Amino acid sequence: MLLFSIIIPVFNREQALRSALESVLSQTMQNYEVLIIDDGSSPAIAAKIQHLVDSFEDTRFKLLRHKINKNGAAARNTGIHAASGQYICFLDSDDYWLPNKLELVFNCIKTKISDEYFLIHHQYRNSNNGILAEALPKTPKSKTQSVAHYSFVINNVGGIQSSTICVPVKLARLCLFDERFSGHQDWDFALQVGALTQTFVFIPKPLTIRSKDSDYSVADNLSWRYSLWFYAQRASHFDNYSAQCYFQRVVLRKAVFSLDLTVAISNKLLLRVLLTKPYSTIKILTAFIKLIFQHKHRVRQVEQVCKKRNVKSIMIWGANEYATSLILNINKSLKVIKVIDSKAMDKPSKFQGIDVSPIRSISKNELEKVGALILATDKHQESMKNELFNISPNFLEKIIEF
Repeated sequence: MLLFSIIIPVFNREQALRSALESVLSQTMQNYEVLIIDDGSSPAIAAKIQHLVDSFEDTRFKLLRHKINKNGAAARNTGIHAASGQYICFLDSDDYWLPNKLELVFNCIKTKISDEYFLIHHQYRNSNNGILAEALPKTPKSKTQSVAHYSFVINNVGGIQSSTICVPVKLARLCLFDERFSGHQDWDFALQVGALTQTFVFIPKPLTIRSKDSDYSVADNLSWRYSLWFYAQRASHFDNYSAQCYFQRVVLRKAVFSLDLTVAISNKLLLRVLLTKPYSTIKILTAFIKLIFQHKHRVRQVEQVCKKRNVKSIMIWGANEYATSLILNINKSLKVIKVIDSKAMDKPSKFQGIDVSPIRSISKNELEKVGALILATDKHQESMKNELFNISPNFLEKIIEF
C-alpha cells in the first residue's frame, strides 16, 4: 500500500529542484511517489526539468505538466487529484527535507493520530546563503486556538508552512487550494483544514530547510492591497485579535515599504479592528503613520542629494526594508543599477526585481560609472565605508547615507 504522495510544484526552476528531489530520495522511509507538476515553464526550462527527472531513473517520479502557467495553488491541486498515496506531503521546489522527515511523520500518524482528518506539521529553518536561521514555529497549536490565531498572533506571521504539511488525501481533496490566490496559499490551506478538524499535530524538529537565497518569497513581494483582499475572502476564519495582528503584521508591514497611507484611512479590516479593539488599534496606526513619515523623509533626502549632485544612477547597499522603500518610491529619474548585499552569493539573485551582488563581485569599473552609493542601514555605515576605502578611497565621495 502506497503511503505518501509528495507534491512538488515547479515553475522555471531546475537547479533548486534537483536538491528537493535528492532530499526525497535520501529519506529513511521510501514508501512514496513523487508528483512533480511543471506549472507552464518556458520550453527551454521545461526540457531541463524533464531531463532532470528522467536522469534519476526512478519510476516513483512522475512529471505532470500545465500547458500554461496557472499558479502554485493550481499545480498543487493537479497533484492532489493525481495522488495515489494515503497521505499527501507538499514540498516547494526550492526547499528540501532532512532525511528522517517521512519516518517521523509516519511515526506520528501511528502513535498520535486517531481522527480521520488531521494535519501534521513541523518546524522549518530558513537558509539565507547557507546561513540557517532559528527553527520556527516554536510552539504547537492548541485545540482552543484557531489557525488564524496560531498563525498571526502566536507565531507572528504564518505558523504553518506548506513544505512542512502532511494531510490525508481525503482531507486534501475536500479542501484543495483556492486557485484565485497567487500568494498566501499555505495560509489559506491551513485555514480551510482548521474549519474541518481541530487535530493539528506538531513535531518540534526542523525537518524542512527553506531556501531564501535566490529572491524574496512570493508572500514578501505581494502588495498590501493583495493581503487586504486575501483577508476579505477569509474574514470569517479570524477572531478579532488575530484580525488585528494580521492588519498590523502583514498589511501594515507591507504598506510601510510602499509608503502608502491609504491603508490607514478606509477598509473593512480597519473598521473591524477599530470597533473591537479601538485603543490598541489607534496606537498601532499612530506608530505606522510615524514610521511612514520617517521613511518618506529619508527617501526625499536621498533624492535631494542626488539632484544636487546631478546623479542619474545609484546602487543601494543593503537588501532590507530601507532598500525596499527606496526602490518602490525613488524618483523615476533615478535608476537603481544594483543592490549590494554582503551576504549574497556570486550566483544571480534579485531583490525587488533588482540584481543583487556582494561587494566583492562588483568591479571598480562598475563603481566608477555609478552616480551614487546609498548606504541603506542604520548600523553598518562605518564598516561599509572601510570596505569601499580599501577598494578605492575615491569611492567614498559617491556615498549617500540613507
